[in-house]
Amino acid sequence: MKTRLLIALLLAAVLSGCGGAPVATAGYEPHAAIKGLDLTGRWYSQDFGDLDLVQSGPKLTGKYEHPRGPEHNGTLTGEIEGDLLHLRWVQPGDMAAAIRTVTGRAVFRIRADGLNLKGVWGYNERETGGGEWNADKSQQQPQ
Repeated sequence: MKTRLLIALLLAAVLSGCGGAPVATAGYEPHAAIKGLDLTGRWYSQDFGDLDLVQSGPKLTGKYEHPRGPEHNGTLTGEIEGDLLHLRWVQPGDMAAAIRTVTGRAVFRIRADGLNLKGVWGYNERETGGGEWNADKSQQQPQ
């Protein structure tokens, strides 16, 4: 009887820690906010192409044009926390071309001059595991 009770308690303890999939973060800690920061504009990423971002307070929206073609383009939403930018990205895919929807997250450290983003990305709820994602603010802004 005691063995069954012990096993039941142990099983309950293990299962109680299995709530949901935790968000995998990159472990970046925010530093002080960058005074006067405005990320609005066109950015260029060697891996992900042109990014057009619009900042409103700490919130950010945007889109990117992937070098692999329009079926890999995506949208972005995010929030600034100190000198970090946390993003969610979505590539809607193209069912006719058998390209599925893909989603993920990313986190970037914003350089103090506001002209460079250096970060990592992942799939689904993970900010890591996909690779590096870096971008520089372009001198040429969208029309």
